[in-house]
Amino acid sequence: MEVTRDVVTDLLPLYLSGEVSTDTKALVEAYLRMDPELARAVAAARALELPPTPAPATTDEKAALDRTRELLKSRSSTLAMAILFTALPFAFAFDATGITFLVIRDAPAVGWAWLFTGTACWAWHAHLRRRLRVSGL
Repeated sequence: MEVTRDVVTDLLPLYLSGEVSTDTKALVEAYLRMDPELARAVAAARALELPPTPAPATTDEKAALDRTRELLKSRSSTLAMAILFTALPFAFAFDATGITFLVIRDAPAVGWAWLFTGTACWAWHAHLRRRLRVSGL
């Protein structure tokens, strides 16, 4: 199978960017030795210094997607924190007298603070779920 100029021309953007395998690079360079006109065009393209590509402009759709991602992360985090702070005050141990709730027995103020924090996390989680439900997520 003979490699045509069209095939090499199709490979040139990848060749110039350095994203080809060694076999493809050897193929293109062998063809360029046989076609001096195309070799001059490739040399001119290499000499041409292109400015860096600017970052794409932020669109409204991209901003909405980023905000939705953040809301989904927040929803997951608040659920985990709500479960944790709700369950922590009820940590218990078994001993000879039966079940002992450790936090409620040893530090009731801390237990109530954790329950309050858990309640606040549940409320925030419900708020986030309601915000995301409007969009169908």
